[in-house]
This record gives sequence, structure tokens and C-alpha cells, in this order.
Amino acid sequence: MKTKKLTNPGILVGTKVLVGDKKLKSFLKEKGFGEEEKKTLSSRIELSLIEALFLIENKKLEVIKNDKKLTFEDLVKIGESLEKNFYEKFLVFRDLRKRGLLVRTGFKFGADFRVYERGAKIKSSHSKFLVHVIPEEYSCSFPELSRAVRLANSVNKKMVFAVVDEESNITYYLVERIGM
Repeated sequence: MKTKKLTNPGILVGTKVLVGDKKLKSFLKEKGFGEEEKKTLSSRIELSLIEALFLIENKKLEVIKNDKKLTFEDLVKIGESLEKNFYEKFLVFRDLRKRGLLVRTGFKFGADFRVYERGAKIKSSHSKFLVHVIPEEYSCSFPELSRAVRLANSVNKKMVFAVVDEESNITYYLVERIGM
């Protein structure tokens, strides 16, 4: 029996999904997904698991690992095994993207995501917000909250906490420093 050829293939390698298809790469770059990897003769786009999950859900990508097509649920299980609150982070990513915002990883800023305003381009704009995803039952100290806000201010961004409740509803809280 012949295996059906995937229309928009991505290959799961570790924690990234690699895309080499020229047409799909062009679409991903235009829409602000992934990072271009130019280590080989032909460049590829590296997607995070959350980006790949979003694209699978929207039928823009199919992901394979060891010649097996992965489902949405397969990728969620993989993500959950690698990252705490993975599904909640996906929910926030999806919500922000559906609002027309450009969302990138925020790891180097100590947050889950950095968010650009609607219509922004990565190379010519700077992100405006850092978003940290937390479950509804999360608690933190004032010094911890203060550190997050000061870090965001130090890189000219605003700190947003995305609280995900048990029903998967998201509430956004902008926390900023005021001068007195």
C-alpha cells in the first residue's frame, strides 16, 4: 500500500519542526512563523512546537517523525512531556495570533512570548509586550512580580500576564511600574 504524499510536510527533530518546502517556507516567512536556518546548502525554517501545533490546527502544516504523520494530540503529548504548561501556552499563542498579533518566543527575555503589534514585521519592528503564561492557581511574591516588570521595562517592553483558568479562558493583565 502506498503512503499518501504529505501536502505541507514538516519534520519533527527534537523540539523543533523543520520545513524545507519552498512554497511553505515562503508562506511561513510572510506570516511571521519560525526562524530561518541557513546551516545547510538549502535553507530551512525551524518552527517551535507551539507554532507547529497552531499550523496543524489550521491545516497549514503536517508533521512527521520517523515516517509517521503526527496528529494534533500527538504533538500536544510531546510538548507536555518537554515543557510545563505547554497546552496553556499554546492556548495563549493561538489567542494572540487570532487577534492578528505577531508572536515569537520570549525565552531570552525571561518570558514565554514577545508580542509585536498588529501589522509589524520582525526585521523592522520591535516587540511591544512580554507575555508570561500562568495557571489560575499560580501565586508569586511582590519581589518576583517586580523583577518581571523591571526586566520588561529594561528592554522597553510592557509586562503582560496571561492567566489561563480551568475552562481554558484567558485573562490578560498588564502590569507596569508607575512613578510616584
